Amino acid sequence: MSNDAYQVFSAFDFSRLTLSVIVLVIAAFAAQFFKALSNRLTKAFPDYRLRIEQSMTVINFILIIGSIALAVFLLFRSREAALAIAGSIGLAFAIGAKDIAASLLSGLIVMFDRSFRVGDRVKFGDIYGDVLSIGVRSTRIRTLDDSIVTVPNSEFMNSPVTSANAGALDMQVEVFLYVRPDTDLALVEKLVREAAVSSRCVYLEKPIQILFKDEIVGNMMVTKITLKAYVLEVIYEKRFESEVTERCHRAFSEYNISHPQGNF
Repeated sequence: MSNDAYQVFSAFDFSRLTLSVIVLVIAAFAAQFFKALSNRLTKAFPDYRLRIEQSMTVINFILIIGSIALAVFLLFRSREAALAIAGSIGLAFAIGAKDIAASLLSGLIVMFDRSFRVGDRVKFGDIYGDVLSIGVRSTRIRTLDDSIVTVPNSEFMNSPVTSANAGALDMQVEVFLYVRPDTDLALVEKLVREAAVSSRCVYLEKPIQILFKDEIVGNMMVTKITLKAYVLEVIYEKRFESEVTERCHRAFSEYNISHPQGNF
């Protein structure tokens, strides 16, 4: 054994290995406890579901990092040795496993920069869905087709992420409809508003906007209707779009409001 290797080896106190393992086991049980507590609290207080999940994510993140750091620190004979060797190991780790190190550092940035949080509906590249968890190395997103996508945290440092609700339960939804330019827009606005208000998913504490714009689509002129309304929770986005579209089509048919025809 070389002199350097002997110095590194002698800096460890393996008599405290059991204590380090106990710290990790306790941390694992604590993480499971907080997860179960989070599930119970979200059921008991559904209005605060996102805040509870976000708080538990931060707690688990700190618990994981802190327990690993403490378990490793306990193995060293002195604080000076711990700092010196930990620095050397950290440098070697950063060089030899730069992708993992980048993900770990990115996890800290994602967690505390709060560009998005657990429960947010986000769009990242071709991925669109709800943030299930933000871990030390990666973030798990559930897409609208119920697939689970795991994204390394380092990916978020180089690409923009759009959050539809920014930590809130409610979110704004846009529904697009089209009518002929010669249509009575006052009547159309009334029908579209009624379709939105009558939905069980709409959040009436926030305003509903209906906007009109003439566009050329394909080879014809049409009037584009943009409905902007808020839903109670992000999970109701597609249901709200479907309900409003169905009600508007039925109302347009009843009032003989023609849809654009042709190459559309």
